[in-house]
Amino acid sequence: MNQGGWTCPHDVEGVCDIIKKECDPGDKGCVLYGKAKFACEDSPSNEAFEKRMERKMREILEGDTL
Repeated sequence: MNQGGWTCPHDVEGVCDIIKKECDPGDKGCVLYGKAKFACEDSPSNEAFEKRMERKMREILEGDTL
């Protein structure tokens, strides 16, 4: 039974079809890397996400909203 509210289309029986290793949401190579912040503080995505948000805020404040 699926306990989560989302399943990755790249997860094939626990293996990521993109990076060909065990599925670890938010790991480098994952489509979510840097696009989502995870509850697990050790997720490599969290630091990338924070940097991405800081960059977006700088762009907004500088008027470069492309």
